[in-house]
Amino acid sequence: MSRCEEIPHITISQSIIQSIGKFCKEDKEGDFEVIIEGESIKCHSLILASCSEFFGGLLRSNMKEKLEMKVDLPSISFKTFQLILEILYTGCELLTKDNVLDVWAAVHQLQIHFLVQHCEEFVLENISVETMDAIKRQADFLQSYKVSEKILQQMLENFSTFRNTEAFLRLDFDDILKLIGNDQLIVSSEDCVLFSVYDWVSYGNLTTPKRQEIGKSATEKNVLTLAKKDADGVTHGLVEDSADKETEQDGTLISNQIQSNERTKYLLQLLKATRYCLGSESCIKKLFWNKLTQSNTEVKNVFFETSVFKISSNLTGFWPNAGIHRDCSYLEHVGITSGFVLEAFSFKQNKWSRILEARTLVSLTKLIIFNGQLYGCTSDEYESEVYHFLNNKWISVFRSYNKIDLFLSHEKCIYAISPENSSIERFQPHNPMATFEYLNHAMGNAEYAMSFYQYILFFETLEQSNAVKTLVISWDPEKNVWTRLADLDFSADDMTSFSDELYGYVIDGSGNLYRVENSETVQFTFIEKLWNAYPVLKGAVLFKETLFLCGFFPQNLEHKKK
Repeated sequence: MSRCEEIPHITISQSIIQSIGKFCKEDKEGDFEVIIEGESIKCHSLILASCSEFFGGLLRSNMKEKLEMKVDLPSISFKTFQLILEILYTGCELLTKDNVLDVWAAVHQLQIHFLVQHCEEFVLENISVETMDAIKRQADFLQSYKVSEKILQQMLENFSTFRNTEAFLRLDFDDILKLIGNDQLIVSSEDCVLFSVYDWVSYGNLTTPKRQEIGKSATEKNVLTLAKKDADGVTHGLVEDSADKETEQDGTLISNQIQSNERTKYLLQLLKATRYCLGSESCIKKLFWNKLTQSNTEVKNVFFETSVFKISSNLTGFWPNAGIHRDCSYLEHVGITSGFVLEAFSFKQNKWSRILEARTLVSLTKLIIFNGQLYGCTSDEYESEVYHFLNNKWISVFRSYNKIDLFLSHEKCIYAISPENSSIERFQPHNPMATFEYLNHAMGNAEYAMSFYQYILFFETLEQSNAVKTLVISWDPEKNVWTRLADLDFSADDMTSFSDELYGYVIDGSGNLYRVENSETVQFTFIEKLWNAYPVLKGAVLFKETLFLCGFFPQNLEHKKK
């Protein structure tokens, strides 16, 4: 203890390092020789073998280098190896931003693991938009997962700045795909991501002369910058004529450039990794008329899909992946339940939140979404009323003197249906020129209705002696054509529906799942029975390939997992 007290503020390990450093400095004739760049460096085998797995294995072997006590290291510079020796002999911090990449590569080769870790920690503390390109290439080459993940995080957090660098344009396809497809990407709007994809593809083959020409103006004349200058005045629709037709000569030149650009083959895959359905109208039109889009039919179809998504009034319980907001968005994908209060369930956070402002309204029996707006319906035996939830208040927009049993949005209208009175009332919200329409048609005792393409499908339970059947009738409101479609082994009581990108689906309380397909006619295909119980279903949403069901479920419900 007395000897430790004679060395204040210095640990025993530090003292040992100092002693070793002093000894090695005085003993200039080491027992091992390293040849680098034609010059000889005398070292001490004990230090090398104890710190380096490479030297340790070599000095424990019967190789020529062990017998001669000499090794040639052609891939490490003289200056770098001297620096590594000084670190090993003294324990001093000698890393700088200028030498860390060379030292990191050398200690990785020599398998000095604690210095590898130290270099990784050093570069992690010094990552910036300017340095991440070089660090990333080094991390990928040395297979440093920790550093690569940190750089990805930096790219995600600083994307708006990073996208304007040539380092972004030099990213490999796998890297940019991983970047733009990440939910944690931080952007002010999806337009920035979409324009960035086109900038990267337009950068072209790195081996062509075009690389230098575009690289000079990568941060000044990219697609995003140009788009901001003429975003005003863009009219709706993708099929109108382009305002700036190119000459035939220019078109031929562009076509040849596109054909010689190897990156164009990645455009479709990259575009589908974005949230293209969230792009602004001006962005979508700008990119639709881009030469890269016009030369690729599949890419054009993606933008047509975007246009359809934006004008759709009823999502039918489904958001495509391209329409799901990133984590940075202030918007949230939720499911809403009604009663004396409104409650919202966040699909991403997997939790409920109460909308307290809704408590002033009488109990809502039905809710729908129309053009992104929430509408509710109250109904009793003699009359019904439709409300619009606006600025945290319920505003009455329509009163009916029928008991509304079916309430849904379809195309440009909201439908309030009373099967008991054979009454259909429809109106267009937000359209002061539109009038309320009143239709009459006998539809039996329909218990459920859903919007499906141009049709509204009605479901009515038929009580038969041996089994429960459901009659399905379609109505084309535009042509006012009613068609009997099918009798399903299904119960319309407590049923609900949802959809994915291709099909609609209906499911009843007994767990019978049917696919609904629109081909020459509307067809129903039984998929499977999901459970053997009788929950009361109130709604369903398919979110990121997970089906969320709302209702009252028995505790012993056993269901199939997929």
